[in-house]
Amino acid sequence: MAQATSVLLNATEQQILNALRETPDGPLKTRLEEFLLELTRMVSNPGCAEIQADGIPCGTASADCQECLALDKMLATLRSTLPQH
Repeated sequence: MAQATSVLLNATEQQILNALRETPDGPLKTRLEEFLLELTRMVSNPGCAEIQADGIPCGTASADCQECLALDKMLATLRSTLPQH
């Protein structure tokens, strides 16, 4: 169900939303939406050991943060499998 919203977006966010909205409805779009939700949740809350007592994540992917390094490697692997345009 669509709902009207008013949010300021940067250029990259606008491109992502435009691409998603231009994707034809169907099983591939549904799978893409589910994947993007899961991926953004995982990246925004990686479960770093460096999370502070107040629950705020470490904020940077550093060499000693295995969770952030693993996520970075996963994203690089996914990107490397995309066809070149």
